[in-house]
Amino acid sequence: MRQPVRILAAAALTLPLLGAAPSTAPPGTARLQQAFAAAAAEYDVPQSVLLGVSYLQSRWDAHAGAPSVTGGYGPMHLTDARTALAASDHHASGAEDPRGDEARPPKRPEARAVRTGELPARLTTLPRAARLTGLSPERLREDPASNVAGGAA
Repeated sequence: MRQPVRILAAAALTLPLLGAAPSTAPPGTARLQQAFAAAAAEYDVPQSVLLGVSYLQSRWDAHAGAPSVTGGYGPMHLTDARTALAASDHHASGAEDPRGDEARPPKRPEARAVRTGELPARLTTLPRAARLTGLSPERLREDPASNVAGGAA
């Protein structure tokens, strides 16, 4: 009596798995892989290094051409803080307390905005990549394959 119950239980558990399709790679993955290979060959950077840097910087998320919260664009997380700050209207109107605490006055109401001429090099890697590759900054922001080439350069 126990044997038929076990067979029936095993069949009930494995039957749904037969209809499950294997996972497929998201569209564009092959194109991005080719971009890493091409950039590695063109700029003499090991592909594994490009993949590793890209994964650590962006988790391979291109943000669809929009900057990340830290001002980086594309899978190589090329930074263009001037553009990212200009495109962001968060707290720009002055009507909202950027601390999220309107119950107390700010300790330093005279805090000054960062002057864009003082941005460190780590926050302006995208313009440098544009100069090195000859690609437009817009293309480096919006096209993941171009972004990889910019990161390799």
